[in-house]
Amino acid sequence: MVRRLLPGRRGTVWYVVADAVALIAFVVIGLRGHHGRMVEGFLRNAVPLLGAWFLVAWAAHTYHRPGWRSLLKNWIVAVPIGLLVRTVIVGSPRGARILVFVAVGLAFTLLLLIVGRLLARMRSRA
Repeated sequence: MVRRLLPGRRGTVWYVVADAVALIAFVVIGLRGHHGRMVEGFLRNAVPLLGAWFLVAWAAHTYHRPGWRSLLKNWIVAVPIGLLVRTVIVGSPRGARILVFVAVGLAFTLLLLIVGRLLARMRSRA
């Protein structure tokens, strides 16, 4: 049987959209801050992060009960995976800088995901 990403509950789609927008915002902010090329840079940065996010979400049933606990579990697994896959594709950073890159990525994605989830929560209750 194929497991669905969304359980079909009213309002759940807002959490999915909020998470995707938060991760896309992280990529766009990073590209602008580092003067990266938008289209090429967006694809090589966003695809691994979004792919890891939604693959882990599917496996962990993140959106079956879209709360803070499921968000944190998904975040702590998916974001490092996505950032490390991105690092392999791009070829940087290297060495100890990878740890800094992942730490900064974790911090900023969490901030953006929390803001997105708060907005989604307000929207799903409206």
